[in-house]
Amino acid sequence: MLKVFAKSIFSFMAVMLLLSVVNIGCSSKHLDQNQKDILEQPKKNGSEQHQKMVTSAKPEGTSIFTVIEMEDLEYPTLAASIQLPYPVGPNNTVVLSGEHAYLTTEKHLHVIDVSLPQRPAYLTALEFPDKIGKVLASGDHLVVASEKKFHLVDISQPLRPVLESTMHLPQQHGIKDLDVLDDHLYVMGENDHLYIFYAPRGHAQLVKTVELSPRWWLFSPKADRPNVQQVEASMLERLPSGISESLRSQRGFLQLRSSKNQKVRASPYCLVMEQIKNPMRSAQCDLLIYSAYTKGYDEQQKNGARLKYLFGKNYSMGIGSGTLATELYYVGAEGLHHLKAKEGNDPLKTKEGVTLTREKPKIAYAVSAGEMQQITQYPPETIALNDKQLELPVGSVTDFQILDGLLYVVSANGFFSIRSLITVENFLEGDDAQFLSVTPLQANRPISLAVAERFAYVLATPED
Repeated sequence: MLKVFAKSIFSFMAVMLLLSVVNIGCSSKHLDQNQKDILEQPKKNGSEQHQKMVTSAKPEGTSIFTVIEMEDLEYPTLAASIQLPYPVGPNNTVVLSGEHAYLTTEKHLHVIDVSLPQRPAYLTALEFPDKIGKVLASGDHLVVASEKKFHLVDISQPLRPVLESTMHLPQQHGIKDLDVLDDHLYVMGENDHLYIFYAPRGHAQLVKTVELSPRWWLFSPKADRPNVQQVEASMLERLPSGISESLRSQRGFLQLRSSKNQKVRASPYCLVMEQIKNPMRSAQCDLLIYSAYTKGYDEQQKNGARLKYLFGKNYSMGIGSGTLATELYYVGAEGLHHLKAKEGNDPLKTKEGVTLTREKPKIAYAVSAGEMQQITQYPPETIALNDKQLELPVGSVTDFQILDGLLYVVSANGFFSIRSLITVENFLEGDDAQFLSVTPLQANRPISLAVAERFAYVLATPED
C-alpha cells in the first residue's frame, strides 16, 4: 500500500512539473510575440504610456525624431527627441497632419502625437512588406511611396492607421517622385512620364498621362488643374521665362524633383531649389532662391556688396516685372557672427579660437517594444572654430522648407537655419531678406524637415 501511494505521489509531481514547464514555455512565447507585435498595435492613449529613466547607449540601426521650438526665431531651442529602433534611408521623410507627425523608416510608418510638441508621444507604427520612402499628407489620408508602388493610408483615426489601397504605375514603371495638390496626386515615373491621379478618398484613379519634353525642368500647375506646364531648361536664359511667369501668376510649382534631380520647394511668390554642383567652380552654393519681387536693378547693385558678404555670392537679373535669383551658401559670415554672439563670443574681440556648443534636447526618449522610455543624455558637445573662420562647417543642405515667408534649412553636419524671404509685405515696406538664426542640433545627420508655426520637426540618422 505504501509503495502504491509513493508511486502515485511521484506520478502526480511529475505531471505537475511537466505542466509547469509547458506553461512557462507558452508564457515566454506569448511574451515574445507581444513584444514583436506591439509596434503594430495602437495605444489607447499616448499620454498613458509607461516611461522610465534608462541609460542611453550609442544608437545603432536607429533614427532620431527631434522637436525644435521656435517661439523666438533668433534663438530656437531643442525641445525633445525620440530615438526609434529602426534605420532610415535618404528617401525617408517626416510630414505633419493635424496634431500628429508621420514619419517613415525603412519598412515602417510611425505616428507621433505632437499636440504638446514639448512632450511628443509615440503612438504606433504600420509595417509594410517592402522598403518605403516619401510620405505626403492629403486630408485624412497619407500617400506613402515605395520603389514601384504607392500606398494610400487612412489616418482619420491616427491611433489606428489603415492601409486602404496600393497601386502601381502602368506597366509597373518605377517611381521617381510624387506630390499632392488638392485632390490630385502627381507621380513622376522613371519612364519620363508624369501620371496624374484623382485620389480624394483613399482610392486613386488615373486621369491623365503627360509625356515629358526632352528639355523639361520643372512643373507648374495650370489654372485648369490638374493640367501642368512644363518649364523647360534654357541654355541662353539664366532665369527661364517659365519661372518668372509662374511666380508672377502665383501658380507656383509642383514639389517634384527637377530633371536635374534638384529638390524643389515653392510658395506662390518664391521658388527654392538645390544648386547643381559644378566641379569647375571653387565656391559652391547649395540653394537657388527665385523671388517674384525685387527692388529694382539699381538698388540691387547698390546692395550687392552687402548681400555678397551675407550669403556668399549674389546674382540678379530682371525679367518682366522682375525676378531675383540668389545663390545661397549656407552659412557664411552673418550666420557665424550670429552664432558666436549667441554663444557669448564677440568675433571682433576674440583673439583665440571660439568654442560653440551642441545643446541636448530638454527631454529625450527612446522607443523599445513600442514603449517610450526617458533616457539620460551625455554632456553637450563642443565645436571648435578658428577665429579666422569665415564660414560654419555646416555641411551640405539635406532638406529645406518654406512657410510664411521664411526658409528653414537643415544641413548634413547637424545645423538648423532660418532665413526670411522676400514677400509682398516686406517688398512693399522696403524690408530686405534677413538671416535670422543658425542652431547646432545634437550630433546627427538630418534627412527630412517638417515645419509648423512655432515648431520644426527633424528626422535624422545618428552620426557614425
